[in-house]
Amino acid sequence: MRERIIDRFNQGDLARAYDLCQDGLRDCPDDVWLKHRAVLCLIRSGALERAAAAYRDYRLADVRHDEDCLAVGARLLKALALESSGQDFARLALESAENYADVFARTGGHYPAVNAASMYMLAGRSKEADTFARRVLFGGFETASASPEQAYYRHASQAEAYLLIGDLPAARSTLREAFRQDPGNHLAHATTLRQLRLLVSVLGLESDWLAPLEPPRPAHFAGHIFGTGEGAGLLAPSDENRLRDTVELLLARHHVGPVHGALAAGSDIVIAEAALARGCELNIVLPVPVPVFLDASVRPFGEAWVHRFEACLEKAEKVVELTTDRRIASPRALSFSSVVAMGLARMRASVLATTPVQILIADEAVPCDPALFGTHHDGQVWTDCGLDQARIAYTGTRSTGSIDPKGEAALEPGFHPVMRAMLFLDIAGSSAVPDDRVPHFVQAVLKPLADCCDGLAAPAVHADSWGDGMFLAFDSVESAAVAADALRQAFAAVDLVAHDLPTTVGLRIAGHFGPVHEGEDPLQKRPSLFGGQVAVAARIEAVTVPGSIFVSEAFAAALAMSSTGFRSEYVGQIRIDAMMPEQRLYALRATASDAVVGLQMSPSARSTKSI
Repeated sequence: MRERIIDRFNQGDLARAYDLCQDGLRDCPDDVWLKHRAVLCLIRSGALERAAAAYRDYRLADVRHDEDCLAVGARLLKALALESSGQDFARLALESAENYADVFARTGGHYPAVNAASMYMLAGRSKEADTFARRVLFGGFETASASPEQAYYRHASQAEAYLLIGDLPAARSTLREAFRQDPGNHLAHATTLRQLRLLVSVLGLESDWLAPLEPPRPAHFAGHIFGTGEGAGLLAPSDENRLRDTVELLLARHHVGPVHGALAAGSDIVIAEAALARGCELNIVLPVPVPVFLDASVRPFGEAWVHRFEACLEKAEKVVELTTDRRIASPRALSFSSVVAMGLARMRASVLATTPVQILIADEAVPCDPALFGTHHDGQVWTDCGLDQARIAYTGTRSTGSIDPKGEAALEPGFHPVMRAMLFLDIAGSSAVPDDRVPHFVQAVLKPLADCCDGLAAPAVHADSWGDGMFLAFDSVESAAVAADALRQAFAAVDLVAHDLPTTVGLRIAGHFGPVHEGEDPLQKRPSLFGGQVAVAARIEAVTVPGSIFVSEAFAAALAMSSTGFRSEYVGQIRIDAMMPEQRLYALRATASDAVVGLQMSPSARSTKSI
């Protein structure tokens, strides 16, 4: 049983891992390991309130022999503190610090000591922070490390402790040594940088000394399509060589790492080739399957571009095909693809505790209609978010043979393509409600959810329900995200015990964003939504942990480019249906506009001048 749980957990299938924990606890209700792992599943999936309740119900704070079990409560309080602000933050930070201090008193461990020191400092208790920081530095902990990662964390913790006692030179040198111990562990580096940025902000110190240690910056790339040669829509080989040299210069200047974009002939391929030559990770995002995109945006410009496209495709780390459409149906589909690529770059930067940059090859800027698509549209969307852009002047003429979307014309009489952000909801465990309590369940649980939908400032443009399930569709991902969080809170406010309902029931919410077909339902004789993207949204709900909001990568990426009021934490790559490819899923959490977690991010100190 434990092996299966660990396997599912490591694969990111948190819903299945959580369910297995519950199955195990029914047979072994006192198994501490199962209780601890169940709470970890909830924390990792973003169901923090439900995790807090489970932590209390399982009485993990009473376990005295297991540092992991003891520390999970403090870790939970820390996560809640970072999402809060003002007095709530100070209270939760102090509770977390005291919990870590208690764990240290019981175990004498290095991990709870450094976390107690930092949380005390964030709570405004500098004396206690100094005490625990000195224990980290001079407490006689074992210094031998079994792996580069362990050596890294040992030195990083010491750097954090030096910072807390005010020895900035020692903090700098120790942190550099930590990075030398495990130079390729960018995720661990990002975790440390986020923590240190938060501390230097609270301490009123400069953070410039952290900039040289930033991981390589994720980038989005885009540019005009062109062929090779002389004439309209073509660029001379010598001009293409100069363009490539400029791209290589910018990639180095901005310390670019993973890149995200499409792979059309011309600018896209030139940038992709330069990135691969530099050793950057290439992530390709296409609105349609590869063969469709190849025929529409590469092959018309000559077989040489096809060969270059295929070479880049073979070396790509990831290729995302957002739909199964056999033709590029509308400008919205192209805009959708670009926004997802930009969002992926921005989310990757958040994970790496840095900021993204856009590499854009474009001619003189022209007024841009937000409803359109293309290079200028991508550049405007990016800069409207206040993000760094490195612009390269395109000196050729614009092509007239580029992608030709079919517009918004109906592909079938009575149907038309639309972009929709979709939510599927259901009450997990509702089958445990006794038949005699079902009418009361409808009034006490389902009605408040319906009332919540009615009260939304941006209501759903389509709504349906069956049994304990609901399907809602919105014009924008931001409206859908706001609705999802409001519904989560509405369910959390229901007192199941007072209503004599099973406390094991929980709300699952799943979100997806993509193009669908809107037309009349032949049975119900009213407008409805159809298509594979609807099925994706429905299948995600089945693997969502109760109390959580799981969304697709497309939803999370689009939201990253339209709202800063939410965080999307990566859950894992999960098979949601035997007939579908695995999906990368994210746990969605709302954050206060002035949440302390915002202090963990800062603009990159690297150059952002255009060329």
